[in-house]
Amino acid sequence: MEKKNVHIMYGFITGIIMVIVGLVLYLSGLAFKPGMRYIYLIPFLAGIILNAIAYSKANNGAVTFGNVFGSCFKATMIITLVSIAWSILSNYALPNMKEEILAMIQKTMQEESAKNPKMTDDTIDMVMNGYRKYWSVISVGYALIGNLFWGAIFSLIGGAAAKKNVVQPTGDNF
Repeated sequence: MEKKNVHIMYGFITGIIMVIVGLVLYLSGLAFKPGMRYIYLIPFLAGIILNAIAYSKANNGAVTFGNVFGSCFKATMIITLVSIAWSILSNYALPNMKEEILAMIQKTMQEESAKNPKMTDDTIDMVMNGYRKYWSVISVGYALIGNLFWGAIFSLIGGAAAKKNVVQPTGDNF
């Protein structure tokens, strides 16, 4: 029996919600507060768990952990595509955001240089020039690697959270 899929809808909806949450945090000025950059993980986790539950329900619970994990990770890949698209679009739609993020990185590095005498101003300038030069690649890479990392963890949680009915094997498979 072919499994019914729900990952496309849940992936797009979750991805859009994550973009909206990130945009609201940025526009409200909260995005650069300590710990606030992880707020986007809440709708990510919720979307993956809801995907797992919906997938199990759509298939009357006749799913395995692997089936549910697969559906959740497919949703993660769609979320990642939405995040990458937003990352590219935001470079053009919100050009100040890049400069604010770079200023935050530079400030953090300068604070670290006070603790580590090996980190000189020249080192900080070199690193910041690299960030500026490769900003698009870095932002897309962060969206890709970060979302796939968290998505794998959340997919494991979703796979465990979904209801699974025990299916008795038929025939002489024993």
